Amino acid sequence: MNKIEIEQIEKIIGIKFNKKKILEQAFTHKSVSKAIEINNERLEFLGDRVLGLVIAGNLNKIYPTDSEGQLDKKLALLVNKSTCAKIIQDLKLNNFLNLSKSQKKNKFGNEKIFGDLCESLIGAVYLDQGFEITNKVVLKLWKNKFNKISGNIIDPKTKLQEYSLKKFKKLPIYKNISNHGPSHKPIFKVSVNITGSKAYIAEGRSKKIAQSLAAKKLLQSLKI
Repeated sequence: MNKIEIEQIEKIIGIKFNKKKILEQAFTHKSVSKAIEINNERLEFLGDRVLGLVIAGNLNKIYPTDSEGQLDKKLALLVNKSTCAKIIQDLKLNNFLNLSKSQKKNKFGNEKIFGDLCESLIGAVYLDQGFEITNKVVLKLWKNKFNKISGNIIDPKTKLQEYSLKKFKKLPIYKNISNHGPSHKPIFKVSVNITGSKAYIAEGRSKKIAQSLAAKKLLQSLKI
């Protein structure tokens, strides 16, 4: 990553990094290097936790009468890989990601890769700037996402179930395909289909999250 690219990234997110190496690491995918001091896996691990704390704290402020369950649904929608990847793509930060040649050709899994990049960038900001600045950056990047969260959220699984029961009198069919990754942070892959539909596949940090993301994809295909 050259100086011009670093300056462009800093301009997009609105901060100047003290340690440019941390920013470079945030944008280095494991396909380029397996070395933990070079790739962004550890930053992603940290950023995931920081992001959850920032979003949960803000939800707690702006929805003081919500139950724990309601807050949990809002949190899941705001911090999932799909949302994180969308933020990266909207800002065109994925253009700066350092991938191996083979990974660039293989488009499968881009959503997860871009979602991981978002989390690793947040981890880098936290290490370089501290929590207060990170909190400001996250809330700035997520501003429009908060505005779209309504008071009465129906999660994708519930919405798909209601649709399938009403139209076909049958429940959606979820299948566990696989799980991979380290034991402390597994990734679950599941599929879902309803009568007459193809199977839609998604991954998540839990079966519940993966099922919700798969249901969301199916609903989007039906324009619901």
